[in-house]
Amino acid sequence: MGFGWLLVGYFFANVMSLYSPLSFAMLAGYPMMIMGLWRLAPYHTRFRYAFYGSFVSLPFAIYFSIYAFSQLAFQELSILSGGFLSAMEWCYFGFSLLFHAMLLYAIAGLTAELGLVALQGNAWRNLIFVGLYYLVDGFARLPISWVNTFRGYFSLVLILLRLSFLLLNLYLIYKCYRHICPEGEDQSYNRPNKSSNKKGE
Repeated sequence: MGFGWLLVGYFFANVMSLYSPLSFAMLAGYPMMIMGLWRLAPYHTRFRYAFYGSFVSLPFAIYFSIYAFSQLAFQELSILSGGFLSAMEWCYFGFSLLFHAMLLYAIAGLTAELGLVALQGNAWRNLIFVGLYYLVDGFARLPISWVNTFRGYFSLVLILLRLSFLLLNLYLIYKCYRHICPEGEDQSYNRPNKSSNKKGE
């Protein structure tokens, strides 16, 4: 249906890239997510919007992959440092926030239609974690003197928040993969419908 592609792609694009020298995994992760969203688009309009928006990820995947390879080769290029790198990081910050919001909003919409109340609630919970992380991260990035002074104190909080929402999103996508499949396909997935009101737990 698409959740399998989405699960593996999300791991490569978001979890592996936590360690910047492995950011080249984005080159595999984001195309896999695009494929997953393409396969999910017919099932809910919100996935169609997430699919269109996902193509914005490709320039970032290429840029940060070049950055990762430069770190592995111990050779820094001019476009990988200074103001340009800072601008790319801010742009990716905005894209990642919007993309996560669209993805979780789409999952919440599909699970609501299928009567999977627990999965819908998990999607909204994860969206809160995502919003909290990007709120704290955006505040920590502000070029204000007293924020710079205490920036180190934000590090642990940001690491915990990021790991939390990434793992929660992976688990949510996995549960969608396990409990939702198109009608007429492998019934071991037990695809729910509106009349079954199955919660998917």
